[in-house]
Amino acid sequence: MALTPWHKSATPREDLRKGKPMDAAEFAMNLDRVRDGKAPDDYRDPKQFFERTYLTKNLTALAAEVQRRFSGVRTETSAVFNMATQFGGGKTHALTLLYHLARNGPAANKWSGVNKILAKMARRALL
Repeated sequence: MALTPWHKSATPREDLRKGKPMDAAEFAMNLDRVRDGKAPDDYRDPKQFFERTYLTKNLTALAAEVQRRFSGVRTETSAVFNMATQFGGGKTHALTLLYHLARNGPAANKWSGVNKILAKMARRALL
């Protein structure tokens, strides 16, 4: 059985399709710059950040568990996470996602993908 080529399964963002050069510095984001409003819009603006972020299974699970803890749930929710990945592994991206959720509370419910995080939170609560 042949696999479907990636370019037929997923449509890259417009900037990638047009071959615009990518600035590697954008991927080494400093969380302080997000907090201080000095980061590029893709990180600083939470709506835009969520529109451009693909919520993987692990990122969704992390966000759901942290949100459960923020909501006061203490059973089966970690208070400490060890985020050990290599450079480019997504630590700052995950922290930026959590920052935007914590900073904006219920306003985040209208952003792309947050419904997926809330659904994961609810499923976990039912277990």
